[in-house]
Amino acid sequence: MMKKKVLLLALSAGLIFNVKTFAKTKVVEITVWAEGNKLEHMRADAAYEAARKLNEELKKEGKDVKIVVKAYLDSSSWGNYKKKFTLAAAAGKAPDIVLSGHEDIAVWAHNGYIIPIAKNVSEVKKLAPEFADVIDSLWKPCQWHGKVWAVPQDTEVRPLFFSKTKLKELGWTDKEIAELPEKIKNGEFTLDDMIKVAKEAVKKGVVKKGYGYWHRPRKGGDFIQYYFSYGGYLYDPKTDKLVVVKDALKKWYAFQRRCVTSGITPENYIGTPWKVWHDTVSHDKVLFWNGGIWQWADWAQNYVKDLGGEKYLFAHVGYALQPSGIKGKHGGTLSHPLVYMITSYKASRRPKENDKYVLMLLEKMTTKEINTKHAISSTHLGILKSELNYPPYKNNKFLSSVSYMLNYSYYQPNHPMYGALFDILWNGMVAAENGRMTPEAAAENAIQQIKFELGDAVEIK
Repeated sequence: MMKKKVLLLALSAGLIFNVKTFAKTKVVEITVWAEGNKLEHMRADAAYEAARKLNEELKKEGKDVKIVVKAYLDSSSWGNYKKKFTLAAAAGKAPDIVLSGHEDIAVWAHNGYIIPIAKNVSEVKKLAPEFADVIDSLWKPCQWHGKVWAVPQDTEVRPLFFSKTKLKELGWTDKEIAELPEKIKNGEFTLDDMIKVAKEAVKKGVVKKGYGYWHRPRKGGDFIQYYFSYGGYLYDPKTDKLVVVKDALKKWYAFQRRCVTSGITPENYIGTPWKVWHDTVSHDKVLFWNGGIWQWADWAQNYVKDLGGEKYLFAHVGYALQPSGIKGKHGGTLSHPLVYMITSYKASRRPKENDKYVLMLLEKMTTKEINTKHAISSTHLGILKSELNYPPYKNNKFLSSVSYMLNYSYYQPNHPMYGALFDILWNGMVAAENGRMTPEAAAENAIQQIKFELGDAVEIK
C-alpha cells in the first residue's frame, strides 16, 4: 500500500511539472477599428506596433500571454463608418477598440456601447505614464459626466488659410503678410476686415468673383467657429445643458450670407465637390479659405506634388487662427480630437478578463514615437507633452508653426442631443447663406425648431 501511495505522489508531481512546463500560451485577440485615408494609416497600424512592445514586456515579466491584433482602417465616409459601428455594437459584434470623434462619446456611452476608462482625469493619469503624458487640455473632450471615456489619438486645428501671393498682388508688403497671423490672434484683423480685403481683391481682379473666400463645401463642425467668433457658446457645464446664444446665431448666419452677397463666395456654393475644392485652394486661386491642418499633407502629396509639394505650399500659403467677429477679441479655432474608446461587453462580447489587456494595448499606442509618425505623415497635432520637444516632431516646420493654436481652441460639446442641435443649426445656416431666408428669419426659425424638438435640453440665451 505504501508503494502505491509513493507512486501516485510521484505521478502527481510529474503531472504538475508537465503542466507548468508545457502550459499553453494564452492568446488574447484584440480588434481595432479606425477611420482614415492612406496618410492616416497609423490610426490602425499603431495597434500592431503597440502589440509588439506589449508582448516584449509580457515576456520579460514571465507571463504566458500573447496579444494578437487585428486592426482595420476604413476609408469610407465618416457617416458610413459610424453607422457600421453602431450596427455592430447593437448586434454584439463591435471591435474591442474603436476610434471616432469625441462627440460620439456621450451617445455611445448612453447606449452602453463603450465603458469608462477612469472615474476622473486624476485617476486616468495614474493608470499609466503614457496617459500622464497626454496634454492636459485634451482630457476635457474625453469626458462625459465627469468620467473619462476615451484616450486622445490625435487633434488638430482649423486655420484661416490665405494666399500670400495674392495679398502681395494686392499691394501688401512681406512684413504686412507676415504680421497677419499675429493681428488675427490679437483681434486687430476681424471677419469684417477679411471681407473687406477679399472684396478689394475681386474688384481689382486679383481673384475672380466668388474666389475671395471659400469655406468648406460640405456639412461639418468647422462652421461653428463663426458662431463662436461672434460670442456664442454651446454648453453650460453647471446645468449640463446645450446652449444657443440668439445674437451670435443671427450674426453667424448674416456673415455666411454677406460672403455671398459681397461677391467673395459663389452663389449656391454649398455642395461643391471636395476634389474641386482641394484643387482650387491648393493651386492658389482663392484669397482666403477655411480648412484643417490635416489637409496640408493631402495638398502636398495629392494636389501640388508636381509643383514642389510642401515647398510650394510654404511659398504660396499662409495660415492663422480664425478671425474674431468682434474687434479686440482674440482669434480662435475649433479643435476636434479623435479618440480611442474601449467597447463594452454588451457591444463586443469580449471576455471580461481581457479588459485589462485592451487597456494595456491602448497605453502602448499612446507614445511619442507612434503618435509622431501619425502626426507627421498626416499633419495632425501631437497629443503628448513629450512630443513637443521630441526632435522628429519639433523639427517639423508646419506642425511647430501651428501648435500655438491649441491655446486658442474650443471643442464641440459631449452631449447626447448635440447631433440633433447641430443638424438644426446647419440647416438654418444653409437657408441663410443660399438666400432662401433672411439671416434673422433663419435664426428665428432654427430657435423655434430647437424649442419644439429638443425642449429643455437646450437653453436659449
